[in-house]
Amino acid sequence: MRILLLRPPYLDLESLPPTAVGIPLGMLSVAAYMEKKGHEVMVFDSLLYADNVGEKTHFGASFERIGRIINDFKPNIIGITNLFSTQMKKALGVAEFMKSVYPDAKIVVGGPHATAKPEEFLSTSNIDLVVVGEGELTLDAIAEHYEGKKDISEVNGIAYLKDGKMQINKPEYIQDLNSIPYPAYHLVDIERYFDLAMKGRGSRFYDIFYEPKREITMVTSRGCPYECIFCSIHPTMGYQFRYQSPEYVVNHIELLIKKYGVDFMHFEDDNLTLNQPRFEKILDMILEKGLKFEWDTPNGVRADALGFSLLEKAKRTGVRELRIAIESGNEEFLNNVVKKRLKLGKIVETAQNCKKLKIPLSAFYIIGFPDETKKDIEQTLDYAYDMMKMYNVKPNINFAIPLVGTEMYDIAKEKGYLADEDYTKGRMFGMSALKTEHFTPEDLKRFSVDFYKKVKRLYLQQMIQNPARLLRNMIVFLRFPRNTIRMIKLTSKYTKLVS
Repeated sequence: MRILLLRPPYLDLESLPPTAVGIPLGMLSVAAYMEKKGHEVMVFDSLLYADNVGEKTHFGASFERIGRIINDFKPNIIGITNLFSTQMKKALGVAEFMKSVYPDAKIVVGGPHATAKPEEFLSTSNIDLVVVGEGELTLDAIAEHYEGKKDISEVNGIAYLKDGKMQINKPEYIQDLNSIPYPAYHLVDIERYFDLAMKGRGSRFYDIFYEPKREITMVTSRGCPYECIFCSIHPTMGYQFRYQSPEYVVNHIELLIKKYGVDFMHFEDDNLTLNQPRFEKILDMILEKGLKFEWDTPNGVRADALGFSLLEKAKRTGVRELRIAIESGNEEFLNNVVKKRLKLGKIVETAQNCKKLKIPLSAFYIIGFPDETKKDIEQTLDYAYDMMKMYNVKPNINFAIPLVGTEMYDIAKEKGYLADEDYTKGRMFGMSALKTEHFTPEDLKRFSVDFYKKVKRLYLQQMIQNPARLLRNMIVFLRFPRNTIRMIKLTSKYTKLVS
């Protein structure tokens, strides 16, 4: 069958435009598996096109361009990825348009929000099926259904309408991740992503003092055995931790370096280091093969899964920065309410080791959880400041976002804490969706502004005390002025939003 996989244009929100464009890794994984099963596949990433840049409701390829793609390729199935609740309206809009210009195609939507709220997509006649969970096995089974080889009741991991009522077939999680081919990089113009990254528009916003690279994202594992109330990974990937073998991962890295000239990799795993012997073997094999590249962990890893031996090898394999997920500076709150199952003492140990090894370390913190008090918030911010002052742990303060499909969303909705129940508006860059008896969104903004004023002063003080670091940052500043100017503009917009 002919299958078109599409990342829709983005809805430009009131905050910042979605100018960060990373490679659509999930789509390329599904595409690779579908090619393996004998299907003809096309991948179209709307975010690579700037047909409507500047419009308030559209970022990316125009619907006219998408229409030409569909009429030229004439797909049997169109798969739309919907990663974020904030982009649901755009996914629905592009589905309606595609059905109007090419009604013969079956339209399937997948992704975290579709998994959590399939009824919102099946409420329209433009969408035929919703993928619930992982996409590779499910999309192949969907293709077999439309080929007449499989009854719809036999297709695992879908939601559909039967006699006007929604039916959900439970997802089938892939046990052997080595059975999935490497992402189908050949189906996209990978150089365009590298070019965007070199211009400061890669998959992640980073410190202006980091030199841009030919970057790519990698995910080497799926699933999470922990129960953090804010995390939306479980509906899509489940609780069972599954992973690619070290040999599979290192061969993939070698392919990216030698065939595509990649020199920086973002390991996006939610639990990259959970199986420490497995990850340490990956590092050992990288050293044995002499592979040269830099890497980081932008999603954050657990601080209690970073022993000294692993950190030492991480340093030798080219780690540029490690990010750990701390969330709260109140251990009782962290474990009893957030359900993180993490001891703060282990965080200090990891920070000490990173400082000793000169590995840049940053940490995620979250404020504004349901039932969190102002005293709890102050404790977290004080902890974050102390970790920066003592161990150079760069803080990243985020407001608690009640993502659809999470326990936190259910708690907030049940207790009437949702300040605005329209989750399609977006909750980033100085916005909070929660209002409780303990705090308001305005309170959180004030906490954030005051905290970053203190951090700015501390950062400047540390820079002055470290001339070598200051010189290196100034060199990068001068070499890549465009990136620096862009970051200053983003920072200015953020300041306006939170003030």
